[in-house]
This record gives sequence, C-alpha cells and structure tokens, in this order.
Amino acid sequence: MSLKICLMPDLTLLYRFLSVCLFAGVIFPGVATAQNRKQDIVYLKSGSVLAGSLIYSDSLRGVRINNDCGSWLFTMAEVDSVVFQDLNHWSQGKRSGYYNLSSGSLLFGEGADGFVPYPSLTMINGYQWDQRLFTGAGLGYEYFGWSILPVFAELLWLMKPDILTPYLSLRSGYAFPLSKNPDSYLNGDQGKNYGGVLLNPEAGLRISAGDRYAFLIGIGYRYQELSWTSPGYDWNGNYSRKTITRYNRITLKAGILFR
Repeated sequence: MSLKICLMPDLTLLYRFLSVCLFAGVIFPGVATAQNRKQDIVYLKSGSVLAGSLIYSDSLRGVRINNDCGSWLFTMAEVDSVVFQDLNHWSQGKRSGYYNLSSGSLLFGEGADGFVPYPSLTMINGYQWDQRLFTGAGLGYEYFGWSILPVFAELLWLMKPDILTPYLSLRSGYAFPLSKNPDSYLNGDQGKNYGGVLLNPEAGLRISAGDRYAFLIGIGYRYQELSWTSPGYDWNGNYSRKTITRYNRITLKAGILFR
C-alpha cells in the first residue's frame, strides 16, 4: 500500500523577492560604482589585468583605459570582462581557484506541523572558474520530520561581477536518512526511513565584503522526496506500509563565501 502526499507552498513570496533581487542587481551596482569607484578594471583573455580610468567600452571602438603607464586600447576580442569597482573590494580578488560557501536556510511550506519552517545547514567546497562561474560539491544537515544528510552538486553563476551582484544557482543531489523510524511491529521489528532526490534552484544577491569574502542572500524553490515504511496489521498478519512524501518548499538562505 502506498500513500503519496504533495505539499505546495504559496509562491507569492518567491515572485516578490525575485523582483527585488533583479531590481537591486540592475540599480544598486551602478549607484555603488558611481559613489565608491576609484579605478576601473579590464581583464584580458591573455590573463593580464589593467586598472585605471575607463574612457569607453563598446563593440565598435573596443576598450580604452588610461592609467599612470599611458593610454591602452584593446579590441573586444582581446577583452574578457570590464568591471567598474572599488579597488578595496575587487582588484585583489581571485579570478579562479578554490572557494567555500557555508550557509543556513529556512524551508517554508505547509506540513504536519503547519507552517513551521524547517532548518537547513550546508557547506560547499568547489572551484571558481572565472569571475562568474562556480561549481562545487556539498553536504549538510536538514530536518524534514526526521534528520537527513543532503549530498549534492551546485552550479552558481554571477550575472555581473560588482559590489552587489545578482546570481543564479542550482543544486541537485540525494538526501540520506540520519534517524530511524520510531514505529515498531508487534514482533519488535522497526519501520525504516528512506532518502530521496533533491532539487534546489535559487536566485539572490552576492554582497562583496573584501577581496576574499562575500555574503549571499537568496530565495529559491526546494523539491525533496522522502519515504518511510511503518507497521500495519490485519487478519492475515503483519504487513509493511510505505508512505512517499514529495516536499515543495520556499527557501530563504544567508551564507558567506570564502575564496
């Protein structure tokens, strides 16, 4: 016998937060740059980095930047990216290499306990390929009526490297049960908890806090499948009943990125 339960959250909060994130990503980086910018940075595909005052950057004329060493002109084919930034925040930042992302989240949705949010703690270690692309593997601790161990891979992409940067991420993996089913059969045998697949797309903002640290705040959608067996009894004897639950949750996350 199988029982399937599908728990759906109210997506209004998700839509509102995504709108705020996109608005902040477009408006606030430009404001922060205008107020705090000391120098502009040009990253070349050859690996060189030039800091100075950007004169122009467009597809027809290319990129021209002035500094104490003179005036430099590059074609768009030579340029990897151009960043308007405060040197205190970005000029010494890594373009590639190891990173760690530790975060805590609350998972909101209707369940057996009403709308009480479930906690989530995760840690990711991975590789930063350039100023925008991060890939890593992570694990953590979460509670969905019982404790589970999520193990997953993450892809994180920054829309525009700056002091305030919108990002998109996707986590996919499997959750393993950490606790036993408390239900017992009449003969002393216990039921069993099972894990399941997980999927977690997310959008948010990365806030620079220096050349090696940044804070992340985001909102997303979490799908988690879990199941368990519990005892039953009828005139034919004991039997096992399996319950499958598919959780749909809104996630609110705050984390710190170290690179």
